Amino acid sequence: MIGLVDTTVRDGHQSLWSADALTTAMLAAAAPLIDRAGFRAVDFTSSTHMAMAVRTHAEDPWERIRVVRDLMPETPLGFITPGMRFMAWERAPIDVMRLALRCVIRNGIRRVWVAESMNDVATDLQIARIAKEEGADEALVGLVYSISPVHTDDYYAARACEIAASADVDVLNLKDPGGLLTPERARTLVPALRAAAPALPLEVHSHCTATMAPLVYLESVRLGASCLCTAVRPLANGTSQPSAEQTVANLHAEGIAVDVDEEALAELSAHFASLAAQIGRPVGAPVEYDVSIYRHQLPGGMTSTLRRQLREVGLEGHWDEVLAELPRVREELGWPIMVTPLSQFVGVQAFLNVTTGERYSQIPDEVVKYVLGQYGSPPGELDPDVAATVLASPKAEQFRSEEHRFDLADARARYGEEIDDELLLLRMMLPAAQVDAMLANTGTRLVARPPARHPVLSLVEGLTARPLREIELEAPGVRLRAR
Repeated sequence: MIGLVDTTVRDGHQSLWSADALTTAMLAAAAPLIDRAGFRAVDFTSSTHMAMAVRTHAEDPWERIRVVRDLMPETPLGFITPGMRFMAWERAPIDVMRLALRCVIRNGIRRVWVAESMNDVATDLQIARIAKEEGADEALVGLVYSISPVHTDDYYAARACEIAASADVDVLNLKDPGGLLTPERARTLVPALRAAAPALPLEVHSHCTATMAPLVYLESVRLGASCLCTAVRPLANGTSQPSAEQTVANLHAEGIAVDVDEEALAELSAHFASLAAQIGRPVGAPVEYDVSIYRHQLPGGMTSTLRRQLREVGLEGHWDEVLAELPRVREELGWPIMVTPLSQFVGVQAFLNVTTGERYSQIPDEVVKYVLGQYGSPPGELDPDVAATVLASPKAEQFRSEEHRFDLADARARYGEEIDDELLLLRMMLPAAQVDAMLANTGTRLVARPPARHPVLSLVEGLTARPLREIELEAPGVRLRAR
């Protein structure tokens, strides 16, 4: 029996709608339908999505979790974190990360998925341990897939073996943000992971960016994967995940059972199709095979966001040049995995190299910090000339001696002991004007409603209250016989 994790409102939303479309009210309307579908869990939010709730909609992200928790009591809500980072590019100290995890868990998150950008297993396991200590029902560690001379099957198997030795990890996740996995690579990588961590269920998460994900899912299940990440069709395909509908059909064609309510799945899909039309957002569609994806390796969420940002500043005409520059920059920076936040660093540097006309004449602060090792050790060797150029920049010396800006004790002193932890985190991480606008928006706050009930349940409840011994009922789409 294969389980599905629904990614519609988090990764699907990020990949196709730039993570800025869904409001709390929209999520509340969909929650009972998601709950009925019987997903193993929901990939619900991240610190990026929480920040977008404040920035884009002036909504309280903690209330958003609570509202959906109350409307989705049967399905665990998931939170994904890239390790030591919360609502900012910079790494946060461990006390800040513990507080952030404590807050998301006590507001309704039951499943914490950590996927450290550098595949730093020590950080993965530290976050998993904290999540379990703070009350998470389930902790997942995601190994982030990439293609480079460094990222071999042995590289991944060695890390899976370390993860399997931890008592704090419940699931091993293979995370493929660029949709780069092929069936051929799955035939060697998935068995290597299963052999290294035989006691952990294997969950596979990929994107349709390179068109291979549906085939990878089938091959992974044949080789022992027990859970797949999918989105309902309006927010699937393109740079998002495979659709739940077609994944179920494909698995059934292979004689494999899937633990999901297909009628509820169809209703959920229709709901998001209607919502897309209502708010003027595109629905997902299959894409053509593009071999250049294997060179630039842009993840799904970043592809739509970067194109939108280029369009907004009138520079979309440089798109192809930026794509050509991306793999060169990535190699020079020691083969970082193209996943948030590292993909953004590589992407911005490639953009500056193209648009300024002189490579590395402008270097973002984050690239300087990356070369200094403040995001962990690069997987491969840095290009010595590029490293020398970056480290000679005026910011390098400043960042070497700069104190961490996320100081929890300092924040408590600044905002007062009476401030609650959730608001304190928002004050620490986000611009004051954005948090003030959210607080001023309290008139639109939602009160959680009881979960919507299917009409057939109401019918059966009414019938059982009557002195009937047997009844048969037929209506379009329904045939009911009760004794």
